[in-house]
Amino acid sequence: MTPSDSPSLGAWQRLDDPAAARVLADAYTRQFFEPFIWRERRVSDVAREVGVSTNAMLYRVRQFQRLGLLEVTRTEARAGRAVRHYRATSRQYFVPFTATDAASVQSLYEDSLDNARRSTLDKLTRAWSELGEDPRWFGLYTSGDEGGLHSHTLLPFPPDGGRVPGPGGLLDVLLEEAYPAIWDNTTTMTLRPADAKALQRELRDLHRRYRALASPDGQEHLLRLTLAPLTTA
Repeated sequence: MTPSDSPSLGAWQRLDDPAAARVLADAYTRQFFEPFIWRERRVSDVAREVGVSTNAMLYRVRQFQRLGLLEVTRTEARAGRAVRHYRATSRQYFVPFTATDAASVQSLYEDSLDNARRSTLDKLTRAWSELGEDPRWFGLYTSGDEGGLHSHTLLPFPPDGGRVPGPGGLLDVLLEEAYPAIWDNTTTMTLRPADAKALQRELRDLHRRYRALASPDGQEHLLRLTLAPLTTA
């Protein structure tokens, strides 16, 4: 492992040690480390955040320290045992493919995102469940036309209740103020390369614009956007 000389924004900490690389390459392990990038945190606070015991979190913290990924920033005097605050040793890390256990780039991609997929599904399921008072109201809506599939989504109300519009507007009802901000939609678009690049840049700009609106009194939301060509030249 090559530690950075300074935790400045421009310095990338390269992780060539397989044990250190595994912390960021493995989705399950990474969830215990991410809260410390780049924030000063207490073990008990992070343990509560990720849903494990303080002792289990302390085990992870000591592991990260041994690997050179975590450092003590300050010690808070308390009656009894002093409380330590920790922070990642860098703001930015680079894990080369050769330092991982992955057999291929695809397997590295899958392993790295596996926990994110589970977390996304868990949060979406909870949000959907809060929309319907009776689980029997939930149903899958699949629609299309001569151009192919338009939508395949799960909604918390039956079509005979007057809440679901026709094809092309299945998710519009969720835009009403009575519902929380939920959007989960996978679709295909036929775009010229120039239009696809324009959409890519607009998504980037949209993400930056709303990220800048972060407020201490706001509610955390999970956002994941995917845009990829279905075929390659």
